[in-house]
Amino acid sequence: MIETITSLAGAVSFGEFTALIIGLVVGVIVGALPGMGPFLGVTLAIPFTYSMDAVSSMALLLGIYQGGSYGGAISATLLGIPGTPMAAATLLDAHPMAKAGRASEAISLATIASTAGGVIGGLTLIFAAPYLATIALKFGPAEIFALALLGLTAIASLSQSGSVAKGLASGVFGLLIAAVGNDPITGVRRFTFGTTDLDGGVTLVALLIGVFAISEVAIQIEQSAAPQRVAQKVVPMLSTLKTLATRPFAYLRASVVGVLVGIIPGIGGITSAFFAYKLARDASSAPETFGTGREEGVIASEAANSATTGGAMIPMLAVGIPGDPVVAVLMGGLMIQGLTPGPMLFLMEPQVVSGIFAVFIIGALLILPVGFLLLPFFVRLLRIPQAILMGGVTLLALLGVYAVQRQVFDLWMMMGFGLVGYAMRKMGFPLAPLVIGFILGPIFEANFRRTMIIGEGDFFATMADRPIAAAIMTLSVAILVIQSVNQVRGAVRRNRRPH
Repeated sequence: MIETITSLAGAVSFGEFTALIIGLVVGVIVGALPGMGPFLGVTLAIPFTYSMDAVSSMALLLGIYQGGSYGGAISATLLGIPGTPMAAATLLDAHPMAKAGRASEAISLATIASTAGGVIGGLTLIFAAPYLATIALKFGPAEIFALALLGLTAIASLSQSGSVAKGLASGVFGLLIAAVGNDPITGVRRFTFGTTDLDGGVTLVALLIGVFAISEVAIQIEQSAAPQRVAQKVVPMLSTLKTLATRPFAYLRASVVGVLVGIIPGIGGITSAFFAYKLARDASSAPETFGTGREEGVIASEAANSATTGGAMIPMLAVGIPGDPVVAVLMGGLMIQGLTPGPMLFLMEPQVVSGIFAVFIIGALLILPVGFLLLPFFVRLLRIPQAILMGGVTLLALLGVYAVQRQVFDLWMMMGFGLVGYAMRKMGFPLAPLVIGFILGPIFEANFRRTMIIGEGDFFATMADRPIAAAIMTLSVAILVIQSVNQVRGAVRRNRRPH
């Protein structure tokens, strides 16, 4: 792998570098547009790679993947709308920062965190691909079920102080929504109300855009009688770089979470972002301030979801198993070039593997200057008149949701979830637990049932035979106990205060 590091400057030709730049810019744009995201961007770019060589085609596709993973933070910060599902965690603190006139600082933090996470994910990809992929292959249904349960513990952590019951209710609601559609094991239709449009379940993009974007538009319209424009303080991104020195562990911890979650097929950047956010909050001396504009929240979610891109590439290149849907499309792009991912790729095409590694690292580093150049443009978006901005957001939401499956029913679903999100926000129910429940619900259910089938109904015996799953389960229980104890202590302290 030393050859890979020393060849970073020389292994990438001008054409490959140009393809990477184009991919990054396109990725940032599709990532920032609600409902689009890197999956759609990479899929639409596949036809353009037919006449390209292997490394150039991967440079274009990887650029879109990396840029799209970062771009979701832009709309999450400025508009309170996650451009990509994984940016839903970034929204929790980045949007409050923008409301307080710190949009420039929030986007700078997201850019730096994305760069740091991408570099750490890329270095892990280079040095540990064969070894970590071997570990990932040991994760069966029991281990993935245990990981999903661990992720669900974030629901209680993300509930604001004093509203734990509302947070849990929101999470359970997300789990119920995830149960709509065909049963993952038997294929039996459930909770579809007799319509075939729900056989495949609720569309993730329709739910996210409805709950966040449409509800935000409704809130803004409601407050339009007395609009309040907050003066934005432009903070040079270079001054924000000091967080790398003052909070190195925050970047490293989130990036490690992103890599480890990324190598496990089927989990993805949404889980890693929320889990890293949860760890940052639990480690903070003032966890109750998360969700009000904490820098650590933005760092955690963005570093984790960018590091996940590198982690998800590891099983794809090493053993031919894609870590997430976007990487599955990337794998298809490699196969179009006549290359089969797996151990033989490292032996038969080492120059291609080295080129992919170099492109990935350079792409992660280029997010920083791309963010530098685009930052002033992003902040100027907030100067657009409120009516025009909200109208544009609604139009983009409609186009983004329709583009996924081209189903009018998805638009009605989006509007319905917009009303649900509006009602939840008015009544003080947090939205993040709903998203966590919806994302992890199918993973939790399907793998729990597979575990029970494999163990012939004896759950504890199955856990005893799977030490990794048992260890993760034990960690989940420990976290829940610690959270419960802390909440009881906090309630006792509040009751002792003089009124």
